[in-house]
Amino acid sequence: MRRILSLWLPTFATDRARRGLVPPPAADAPLLTRMPDHGRLTVAAVNAAARARRLLPGMGLADARALEPQVTVVDADPEGDAAALERLADWARRYTPWTAVDPSDPPGLGNGPGLLLDITGCAHLLGGEHPLLLDLEGRLAKAGIEARAAIADGIGAAWALARFGAQLVVPPGGAAEALADLPLPALRLGPELVASLRRVGLRRVGELMRLGHGTGKGGRNRAALAARYGAQVSLRLDQALGWVDEPLSPRRPPSRHTARLTVVDPISTPEGLARAVRHLLGQVAASLTAAGEGARSLELEAWRIDAGHDAPPQVLTVGASRPNRDPAHLWRLLEPRMDQLEPGPGFEVMAISVTHAAPFEDGQAVLGGDGLGDLAGPAPGAAAPGGGNPVIADPPVAELVDRLGARLGQDRILRLLPRQSWIPERAVRAVPAEAQDNSPSGAPPASAPPSLGGGAWPADRPRPIRLLPRPEAVEVVAPIPDDPPLLFRWRDQTYRVGRAEGPERLLPEWWEGGERRPDPNPEPRDYYRVEDGEGRRFWLYRLGLYRDGGPPPRWFLHGFFG
Repeated sequence: MRRILSLWLPTFATDRARRGLVPPPAADAPLLTRMPDHGRLTVAAVNAAARARRLLPGMGLADARALEPQVTVVDADPEGDAAALERLADWARRYTPWTAVDPSDPPGLGNGPGLLLDITGCAHLLGGEHPLLLDLEGRLAKAGIEARAAIADGIGAAWALARFGAQLVVPPGGAAEALADLPLPALRLGPELVASLRRVGLRRVGELMRLGHGTGKGGRNRAALAARYGAQVSLRLDQALGWVDEPLSPRRPPSRHTARLTVVDPISTPEGLARAVRHLLGQVAASLTAAGEGARSLELEAWRIDAGHDAPPQVLTVGASRPNRDPAHLWRLLEPRMDQLEPGPGFEVMAISVTHAAPFEDGQAVLGGDGLGDLAGPAPGAAAPGGGNPVIADPPVAELVDRLGARLGQDRILRLLPRQSWIPERAVRAVPAEAQDNSPSGAPPASAPPSLGGGAWPADRPRPIRLLPRPEAVEVVAPIPDDPPLLFRWRDQTYRVGRAEGPERLLPEWWEGGERRPDPNPEPRDYYRVEDGEGRRFWLYRLGLYRDGGPPPRWFLHGFFG
């Protein structure tokens, strides 16, 4: 059964303001925040001591000072309060991954903000619902934040009991009895509607229940009530009794594959952290296996025992190049980063979530010999299903990419994909190793020459095994117009050419030219394969042609064959 915890923070704004003062005033000293309103200063929020002295939100600041001259006044900070409330919702994820800022406080009540926590299936980690509630309120009390929480089957009942009730944990199915003696504002009805109901003698939720034909949902009196006061009264009553479900949208969407660990003795040693993480990874792997999925990215969160209410958990994130659910491999990804955690006195809550999951496909194991044919699956680097670019299909290679990415960052591990280009430095492009790129950018242009085919480089002519990052200019002695070099000078060293082959002419790619993407070097290239007296082989090219009255061509070294 669904269980909701509603956390009410009646003096959240003044609690924050008090913590920001040096020295902070006493807890029983009146304090309020002020803000401008149509040319005058009004009271925005008050603490309990100020409220006891009849200072209320909305009254003029001058009137408040007249009632209590010794009150401490601080400027209101609504943006800061909202941001702090969101941080508190993140902090509350130590109890459950399903937390949200409560949006249900209607205008006019002015009783402070709140949070909603769906603790279904989580309370046993802290020994039950009562210990969880006491732990939450106790931690906030130590931080100087007044808080009151209640647990019930639905949002409406939990909200009402946190603000108006004496019973803080309602057993399943006990909402009607727990709500009966509460005032009508406990149903989240606006002041005007409450005043209208009071004029006909209705002051308690139980009286409203009896008017609607007992606790029945479809009584005739309930229809008359809706006709007179609108559907809001019946709706709020049904929500409080659990007859109408209220969705709770979490601040951060929870993962379908999550494992949490709450310990009595905080974990601070490397060995203890390793055991805890491996235990959580085993649970996550079991969840992935049951769903037929694998993890592409994981997130480890750890909450320190001494962390304040506004301290986020420590987070480690790792990614995998392909869906993986092997606990040992996932641990190898996290292990190099474990030293980034700062346990201090120890972690008391740890959680691992799969932030990105994908279908897991088992590959055919390759047996000895080569008689399996297609049963062995695609070779490493083969085309992806559906005609995409090559993917990492070899598990050892994929695991190596994952481990390198865990240490260096996935975006720093690259692989080369072919591009349809005759120009050597454009014939490949680097992409992240984990990417499965199916974009059309690697496809040949519509006007590409048919002779280019499907490969990046022609297969019928030799190419060097290593290219320089950029062609480097060399000084060359060569007969004109088209003879190969006799010698060349590169990086202050002279090489005499013993043998040479060429030229192979590569023209600028006209389909890549024009105003949209002009070629920076529109001259033709004449490539030569040359070998010096020591057997070293180079790939040189001449950029441009010899023309009468024109500038001489330039020579460049582009790669090496050995």
